Amino acid sequence: MADASDHVCRYAQREVWDGWEVRDGCRERVGRRVPRCLTCGRERPARRPRPPGLVESAMLEPGVAPASDAEVRAVGAVLLRRLEGTGETHLSWRGIVGGAKRRGVPASKTESVLESMYRAGWLGLRYQLSGTRRVLRSVWVLAPDALQEFVHPGLRAQCQEAFANARSAVRGVTHPVAREIEQALLRDGAERLSPPLLRALAAVARHVEDGDQLATRVFSARRLGDSKALARVRASLERIVGPLDALGVRDGAAVTLLGGTGRLGFDSTELDLAALSPFVGLGSDTLDRLVDAGFPAEGLVVVENLAPFEASCRGLVSEFRGAMVLWSAGYPGRGVRRMVEAAAGRNAPIRVWADLDLDGVRIARLVASWAPDVCRPALMSPEDVSRAAVSLPLSERAADAIRVDLERFPDALLADALRAMLASGRWVEQETFL
Repeated sequence: MADASDHVCRYAQREVWDGWEVRDGCRERVGRRVPRCLTCGRERPARRPRPPGLVESAMLEPGVAPASDAEVRAVGAVLLRRLEGTGETHLSWRGIVGGAKRRGVPASKTESVLESMYRAGWLGLRYQLSGTRRVLRSVWVLAPDALQEFVHPGLRAQCQEAFANARSAVRGVTHPVAREIEQALLRDGAERLSPPLLRALAAVARHVEDGDQLATRVFSARRLGDSKALARVRASLERIVGPLDALGVRDGAAVTLLGGTGRLGFDSTELDLAALSPFVGLGSDTLDRLVDAGFPAEGLVVVENLAPFEASCRGLVSEFRGAMVLWSAGYPGRGVRRMVEAAAGRNAPIRVWADLDLDGVRIARLVASWAPDVCRPALMSPEDVSRAAVSLPLSERAADAIRVDLERFPDALLADALRAMLASGRWVEQETFL
């Protein structure tokens, strides 16, 4: 094995801090940017001691809160917005100034406001030393709850109530997305999410748990009490739960698409799917009135995405020729469940085919939970991961989510496929197999 000295050092700046010292009611420490080798960690030699270039300072005890005027509340609102948007407690001076300017607060006023919040004990300040002068470079938030109460009096109590209601709404859920929301509400900082966002998270959890498919404004009116409420939090909501259209919240009306072969009976009407090639769309309420179904010997195939669904209906996927084909439209809703349970009741074989990623695995598990005796995944094995001609790299976030899932459900359906994805660092779209 090569010795650590058998390389040419490549240096990068690293911040190195001295210990905290107490002076004049505050604690301070100085730091230096020191070049260290990326390989061995050795510090680059210098002819003379490196002078400090950074200072961090924070009050030892909380002081008097700043006067509550419009400019101070505006700067506080910028801090809260950046905290919620980044999840970081250290915020750059440049970003704070930019946000404050958009609210009509000049840079000189912003700095004095931050210093008053520092004296109140809400913030710590980091300066860059320029000779004997200190130049503010960033802040870190020490008391986010006090800051929030200052900017939005009474909001903290509303957040606590909304958080408690959201936690109660997701207790005992079983849908994979609802469980993911439950886990999100257990993370540090979840109690500081805005009440509208907390209500929306709980509404999505109940929506997927019920298997509903609703138009966007109908969902907003029915679940949130205001047809425009969802639009106000949608961007933040989708950062947590993913695209809403995959969860049955879409701009159009709810529809279930079926194709392939087989027949469906509704009172005095019977539909022959082969005669309606390549597929037909039915409302969820229509499927609730299903009284009989004739499934072919190849059974029912549930397909996640639209293009692979259409190809399967047209007989272009050899594994599914002769089957009845059902589009899950992402996470399946009530209409899909109705058909899966109808097939299970007639002991017809059921296969589910989804993307080889964590969401696809969760979709397959959900469908299989409705018909555990007759349902199995198709084109979703570890061998399918390795044989795919085209695959995509797993993001670090996706890989972390897979690790968490495997830790929680090590023996669940398709856990071996998740391990294969993690080992290869790749995931596979359904369209690859067409």
